[in-house]
Amino acid sequence: MEYIIKIKRKKTHPLKDKWVWKMAYKDARKNFGRLFLFVLSIVIGIAALVSINSFNINLKRNIDDQAKELLGADLVVEANSAFEEALVDTFDSIPSQQASQASLASMAMFMTSSPGTRLVRVVALEGDFPFYGDLETSPSDAMQRIKSGRYIMVDKNLASHYDVSSEDSIKLGTVTFKIAGEVSQIPGGGGIRSTFTPSVYISKQYLDSTGLVQYGSRVRYSQFFKFNSEKETAEAEAYLKPIIRQYGHSFDTVQEKKESLGKGVQNLYRFFNLLAFIALILGCIGVASSVHIYVKEKRASVAVLRCIGASGWQAFNIFFIQSIVVGMIGTVLGIVLGVSIQFALPPLLQEFIPLDLSLQIAWESVAEGLVLGFIITVLFSALPLNAVRFVPPLSVLRSGFSRENSASRLRWVVVVCILLFPFAFASYQSGSFLIGGAFFLGLLVAFASLAGMAHLLMKLVRKYFPSGWGFVWRQSLANLFRPNNQTSVLIVVIGLGVFMIATLNIAQSNLLNQVEFVGQENQSNTILFDIQPPQREEVIKLTKEHDLPVQQVVPIVTCRISEVNGRTVAEIKNDTTDNIRNWAVNREYRVTYRDSLSSAEEIKEGSPQHFSNDSIYVTISEGMQDDLNVKIGDTIVFDIQGIPMKTYISGIRDVEWQKDPPNFIFVFPAGVLEEAPQTYVLTTRVEDDGKANAFQRELVTMFPNISLIDLRLILATIDEFFGKVSFVIQFMALFSILTGLVVLAGAVINSKYLRLKENVLLRTIGAAQKQIVGMTLLEYAYLGFFAGLVGLLLAVASGWLLALYFFKVVFLPNFLELLYIWIGVIVLTLLVGWFNTRDVINKSPLEVLRKEA
Repeated sequence: MEYIIKIKRKKTHPLKDKWVWKMAYKDARKNFGRLFLFVLSIVIGIAALVSINSFNINLKRNIDDQAKELLGADLVVEANSAFEEALVDTFDSIPSQQASQASLASMAMFMTSSPGTRLVRVVALEGDFPFYGDLETSPSDAMQRIKSGRYIMVDKNLASHYDVSSEDSIKLGTVTFKIAGEVSQIPGGGGIRSTFTPSVYISKQYLDSTGLVQYGSRVRYSQFFKFNSEKETAEAEAYLKPIIRQYGHSFDTVQEKKESLGKGVQNLYRFFNLLAFIALILGCIGVASSVHIYVKEKRASVAVLRCIGASGWQAFNIFFIQSIVVGMIGTVLGIVLGVSIQFALPPLLQEFIPLDLSLQIAWESVAEGLVLGFIITVLFSALPLNAVRFVPPLSVLRSGFSRENSASRLRWVVVVCILLFPFAFASYQSGSFLIGGAFFLGLLVAFASLAGMAHLLMKLVRKYFPSGWGFVWRQSLANLFRPNNQTSVLIVVIGLGVFMIATLNIAQSNLLNQVEFVGQENQSNTILFDIQPPQREEVIKLTKEHDLPVQQVVPIVTCRISEVNGRTVAEIKNDTTDNIRNWAVNREYRVTYRDSLSSAEEIKEGSPQHFSNDSIYVTISEGMQDDLNVKIGDTIVFDIQGIPMKTYISGIRDVEWQKDPPNFIFVFPAGVLEEAPQTYVLTTRVEDDGKANAFQRELVTMFPNISLIDLRLILATIDEFFGKVSFVIQFMALFSILTGLVVLAGAVINSKYLRLKENVLLRTIGAAQKQIVGMTLLEYAYLGFFAGLVGLLLAVASGWLLALYFFKVVFLPNFLELLYIWIGVIVLTLLVGWFNTRDVINKSPLEVLRKEA
């Protein structure tokens, strides 16, 4: 007869087990330094999340608070042509304060100590605009001076560039204006806009006398309204909106301004959220890696606890409590750091955001940081700590003894939660399950690719092992597939960090390199527009006299759509069931005529524009056919300066809009529009600054109505701007880089405990210290090389997809910077590996062998 004796333990809840808490405290007091990587991972990840989310929350609040100040009025009506008399009468009938503005691009001649010519935005003001917001000028009465006579205000950047003083003048068209002062801030101007389109301000009463407004001039007219109450604003909006839409003009309110600003900073939100996601995921890996290292170090202590009667769960709870407490300390430190960093962002971003950034602590973000810190600590420490429950007591006597089976329900629950966490967090950050799923899928692909590469590497090394190599080279390769090797773990962890950091680098390069790419691709870098027909031949002659090539002389005719497939514009606008965009039939089009395609065009479907059997066949740019809901063979009737002209769609053109402008939505065949009122655009290429300045001065003197765009100046301005943006991107990406370094250090240090015994045994059988160091460094070099290579290949693939489908730009990575990242990862892996090797070398072989006794 057999008897089975079962010992029943009294089960105590972990929170009530005083012995567990006492042991956790005593052990942590002496070993807190060993959890440094754990704390650092939590601090950096939570700091990134809190700082970015806090800034996003404050940015949205600032947009809501300052939308009216940025608009400068309660309501704005805008048009591309002068307001109709009937509409002006309607404006006059509305009880409100009103102001008006007309703006257009024109050349300005600066008669200063640093003379020159420059394309500027001319803003002609009438009334007391702005009604809201700050108008900052120097001197403070500059606005009053331009209302009193022929005075002009200039943007601060422009005044600094041309060294403008109060005694200087600026010539616009045929009129010379005296300097009234400079503008630092004005609703609708200043800030980042003044960097790309610097403005000058004059009184509207002098606009016509300058001679700048001629046929074909693109003038933007605005009417500003201020009301006494929100009720009056709502009533005026309801009254004016249908009337404004009837005339085809646009309408802007405070609410619409909020929405447009929100859309304007949406990409900033997305980029910052991507940084937070990457930093936090790397932080999670860092937590798991550092706890795993800690568990390896404490294995002997756990075995002793098991010998004196502690259960596996009690041992687990001791270290789990330590992880929770340390994790929450790191979370709090991360929150404090994140809130501090948030207040450092405004100086970096103020130039790029048209808001006065006022920041405060976003408690919502702080709460998110606390919750996520707790979740990360629980999930990513519970998985490595699960092995503590299965440490056998016999490990005290035999360090090599291992009969651990860590498979359990807890392990599978934690694994499932860890897999779901990236998807849940990405979906929450982006506000979209689709985007969250895309990030999650990207991580799975990255993990699978890196694990597959590790498996392939071990298989190839084993199959094609170089038996004839020297001992050090052979042993370093053999370490890649030895029992208990760390090849898969190190390649996956290091490769994932490289993948994420390199993806950020490629996304940044794709955006910043577009400017240089466009400048190199274009044959022309100088564009002259608003050339009147009588001036055409004289301008061509002037260009050739300055030894400049005439690349293109393009006629431009303005027109509107009056019918689409037999339906009038009014019928289309009243029909809410069709797919035609109202703006597409309301807008004014600038078209050209020719019988050939430009270098930026390619026929995607159909045939080029042509004239056949008294029928006019035109081509349309790709995408616009969807907005107008037309296809090849459909009819469009254009209103050419009051004359209806029926046309047929013959083809759809793929247009590279940034390449060799001007480019057009509609292109007519030759022989149709030659007699229509038109202007011309001439393009040329100027390489020498001195030649460019001489040409611009003579052009402005002879033809003051003609404007010139110097693409070299624009490219230089954009390059300078993107240089500043690049600094901001690199500053924010620092979170991911620092977390990646922590993960790298943790992964390499973790492998130390698995190779310590092997290297000591090699020393016992006669291996020299130099050989062991060489073997270890070569092994880490292989791991860094292949992990970096696979991570970079994945980053290039993801960067290409981002460029093609998300940013919709040309794929232009900086391969030199990617090479630096690759070399940097290899060097860092070697350095950490060498640091670990010192510990192995300093260990006495007898010390390790005694543990086996």
